[in-house]
Amino acid sequence: MNVAVMFYAPDACAQDGQWGTRGWWVIGPGSTAHVLNTGNRYFCFYAESADGVWAGEFGPVHIYRDSFDSCLLIGSTASIGKVGMRRIDTRGNDIIVNLNR
Repeated sequence: MNVAVMFYAPDACAQDGQWGTRGWWVIGPGSTAHVLNTGNRYFCFYAESADGVWAGEFGPVHIYRDSFDSCLLIGSTASIGKVGMRRIDTRGNDIIVNLNR
């Protein structure tokens, strides 16, 4: 499974949509990965695997073939497309997102 995230980053992305974007984490079946520390209550993710896609209405976010670390409103000709992300409300807690079908 390949996972990308979007997270509130007003300092780093002040002029570029206030949200940071990062990808890709490759996470095997039954595995976990720590992908983000945030003080914000919300973050978003997009994931794809041979079994399907987990997308949503937030974004759109530019994605790239290789790893990336950018801001919501920054795109480049290297982008392979845009995706929508699912929003997660952490309610201020550490969470694990389970992507089983």
